[in-house]
Amino acid sequence: MLFLCPKCKSKCELTGCGKCGYTIPHIHSVFQFCDDLPCKLEGDDQYIGYDDIGEDFEPTVAYWDANNTERYDVYEACGDLIVQKFGKCITVLDLGAGLGTASIPLAKNGIYTIAADISNVILSTVVKRAAGRYPNLVCARMNAYNLLLEDNSIDIVVENAMLHLVDHPKKVIREIARVLKPDGCLIRYGSYGQSLTEEEAKLNTFCNNVLNDLSDIYYKELEILGYKRFRFDNRFIEKILEYFKPPTNEPVEGFSEVFNDQLKFRLHRLRTGAHSDLIHVPKNAIGAAWNITDAYAKEKYGEAYRDIKGFSKYGAMIQLYNLKR
Repeated sequence: MLFLCPKCKSKCELTGCGKCGYTIPHIHSVFQFCDDLPCKLEGDDQYIGYDDIGEDFEPTVAYWDANNTERYDVYEACGDLIVQKFGKCITVLDLGAGLGTASIPLAKNGIYTIAADISNVILSTVVKRAAGRYPNLVCARMNAYNLLLEDNSIDIVVENAMLHLVDHPKKVIREIARVLKPDGCLIRYGSYGQSLTEEEAKLNTFCNNVLNDLSDIYYKELEILGYKRFRFDNRFIEKILEYFKPPTNEPVEGFSEVFNDQLKFRLHRLRTGAHSDLIHVPKNAIGAAWNITDAYAKEKYGEAYRDIKGFSKYGAMIQLYNLKR
């Protein structure tokens, strides 16, 4: 048994607790290990959840086409490397699992994977994308400040772009260290730029300049409306190193990803407000700022400005943190 009962904190099965009789609520194939708010921006232990962002965080144009073709790219490459290094007979906690871009490739490789997130909306999309194919994938609504998992029960915790979403990262990292086995590790996924031709570099520079220009207009309009970007200045990397040794970076040999839709992808997030730093901004303000940005972009760059292509080429790697003992 890996899990702890939300009611009495005893060891329990997914179906429920044999000690106190509590049944773990089960909503749309997501096990409910907490009933906390999906987003908390006041008081102690604040955090940003993505209930109001949902699938807009990974827009269709970038990650799957109209036929739902799966594309996990860097995430799948990193998952494959984990299997090569550690084998399939391990348990992985994907903390802040988002839309399953790390969880699903891990489960696809045969690893017992717990996709944990504070957002039911996000986890319901993981369920949809997994489509019942992986009995070794468990979607669990959990609060990272209070992981309802046994001590020393997890081989690997995967954390990608979650720790910046909490105002008390040390408490979360302490929980990560608690649930890891003595020889367990924290893994974060990464990418690195690969060489471009002169023409590709020019395209990329122009694309980035356009994005920076439009982002400046957008955020200035939001400030005029009274909304500044929200973020936690939590220095989470420093906190990781209090519990873990400095990381070793291991590249995925032979992997390369080309991404040409950066502008379309990033502008989709601005248009829909799918940024953690916009979580507090109402939709009418998002729409007003976007309308002004869109009009500016059409006048300066033309009606088809969203089709401007960049050229980004990446390799994949894992950052492996071993526990201090």
